[in-house]
Amino acid sequence: MATAALNERLTLQIPLPSPRLAKIAADVLDVDKDLKPEVSRRLISTQDNILTLDFQTSTLKLLRTVVNSSLEMVQMVVSTMASFDTESEEP
Repeated sequence: MATAALNERLTLQIPLPSPRLAKIAADVLDVDKDLKPEVSRRLISTQDNILTLDFQTSTLKLLRTVVNSSLEMVQMVVSTMASFDTESEEP
């Protein structure tokens, strides 16, 4: 199968309360790999307390679907961390 051109792109930068929480979120989100890397790619990275999600897809419709799904996962991860994170960055 030929690889489709990944012409559509969107980058989201999501600030989190600390670098530790950004890294946890990235690790959790990165467990799910792209099902069809020939038509959709998602790169996850962090810098300080910023979680960055970079999406590339072959169509705008697919971009919307992938971003929506990823944002739902981010919302769940952030909500879970807010409920269960008891570790403080302060000594």
